[in-house]
Amino acid sequence: HGLDVTTIEKEDLGGTVRHYPRKKLVMTRALKIPGYGTLPFREVRKEELVDTWEEIVDRAGLEVRTGETAQAISRNGAGFVVRTDRGEHRALRVILAIGRRGVPRKLGVPGEESAKVVYALREPEAFQGDRILVVGGGDSAVEAALALAEQPGNEVSLSYRRDRLSRIKPANLARFEAAVAAGSVRARWGTEVTRIDHGTVTLVPAGEEADGNGVEHGETIPNDRVFVFIGGELPTRFLKECGVEIDVKFGVP
Repeated sequence: HGLDVTTIEKEDLGGTVRHYPRKKLVMTRALKIPGYGTLPFREVRKEELVDTWEEIVDRAGLEVRTGETAQAISRNGAGFVVRTDRGEHRALRVILAIGRRGVPRKLGVPGEESAKVVYALREPEAFQGDRILVVGGGDSAVEAALALAEQPGNEVSLSYRRDRLSRIKPANLARFEAAVAAGSVRARWGTEVTRIDHGTVTLVPAGEEADGNGVEHGETIPNDRVFVFIGGELPTRFLKECGVEIDVKFGVP
């Protein structure tokens, strides 16, 4: 259509996929890319998918400014001004495709600031001989637990608030159930983390409150690493500051 288009990306090309574990198999579908052709992938390795995106950007001559973070968007006459950590951009239209991954949701428990707590897994091979707790019940949590369980010497548990997995891909569910049956992953259903200490993590039944003395009645387990995959924080504040109206349904924006 002859339009001038600039893409601003605070990390690198690939976004969330770059945070996937090395050689992770990405499940997708065939997709037609205007000006490039059809991507026939059903399953593709992370690295191959990122390479393909880089080829698309190069062939199409797209301007993608990586390592640049949008901080504010304001009206300017008939258009907008987008302020970033590198300056300003003026545009007639702004498309927000920011996702949720940039701000991982935290557990909000004592000890979470510890260096042993992380919110992404890129290199499972870097963790061996560790006692690991993965927190979450989605595909990211399950895939991380499975990848870590494959590394030598690891003892892996998965803590999830519910009594079963219900929001994951069938293939991941089958792999996880097989891992639990084989004893390579321990499922700690109906639990949540209440404290993270050096060498231990405390789990209690989900929804259980401390007693009158502030003491939680749960289980303290040996631990070297905690991986948290409980989703991301909605960018509600940023959107409101940009002038986007937010509807709240059932208490959720």
